[in-house]
Amino acid sequence: MGIGAATASRLAGDGAAVIVADCNEEAAQKKVSEIQGSGAEAWFQYVDLSSPSSIEKMGREVTECVPCLHGLVNNAGILRTASIAETGDSDWEPQITINLRAPALCTKALLPLLRKGPGHIVNLSSEGAFIAHENRWVYTASKAGILALTRNMAREFVGYGMRANTVAPGWTVTEMHFLRSEDPAAKKAELESIQRDTGVIPRLARPQEIAAVIAFLLSDDASYMTASIVHVDGGRITS
Repeated sequence: MGIGAATASRLAGDGAAVIVADCNEEAAQKKVSEIQGSGAEAWFQYVDLSSPSSIEKMGREVTECVPCLHGLVNNAGILRTASIAETGDSDWEPQITINLRAPALCTKALLPLLRKGPGHIVNLSSEGAFIAHENRWVYTASKAGILALTRNMAREFVGYGMRANTVAPGWTVTEMHFLRSEDPAAKKAELESIQRDTGVIPRLARPQEIAAVIAFLLSDDASYMTASIVHVDGGRITS
C-alpha cells in the first residue's frame, strides 16, 4: 500500500520486473494484477518482516526465481504512538523489528542476488528522524537508525558496484494515516486538502512523489550518489 504500491507501479512503468514482497497477500496481489494488466512483469512474494525465518525463506524463494536483483526498496514501516512515560515493550518490539531490523535482514537475505546485479538499495526513513514529534519517540528512533544502517551498507557494498541511499519522506497521504478511520475515503480526502503552515510547499506529499525519487536513486542517473539522504518533504526540514 501507500509508498510501496506507488513505487512498484513507478518501477514497473520504467520497465522493471517487480517483486512485491508483503504479508498482506490480498493487497499485494491486487497491485501485482494491476501491474500485469498494464503489460509489465510482476509477481507476489510472501514475507513476514517480523520473522527472521520468514525473511530467510523469502531470500531462498526469490533466489529460485531470478538470477540477480538490480534494486531493493526497504519500505515497510509501522507506527505506534505513546509518550515516553507510557511506552512499553509492546511499542518497542514491533517498531524496531519492522522499521529497523527487517531492512537489515532483507538486505542480508538478498545480498547474493544484489551483488550479481549489481543491485542498488533505497531505505525509507522519515522526517521524524530529523524533527521531534510528541508520542512517536520509538518510531523516530527506528527511522533515525535507518540513516546509520544505510551509510554502513554504502561503505560495505561499494566494492560490488552497489549504492545505498535513504529517502526521508515528509507526511504523506498513505493508508497508514487513513485506512483505520471510520470513513477511510473521507479521511483521505481530508488529508489531501490539508494546508500546512510549516515547510515551503503547504500540503502533504502524495505517494507517487516519493516513488519518483526512489526510482531516480535506483537508476543510473544517480550513479554518483551513495550514503545520501534525500528529503522529500516539501521543504519542511528547512523550516
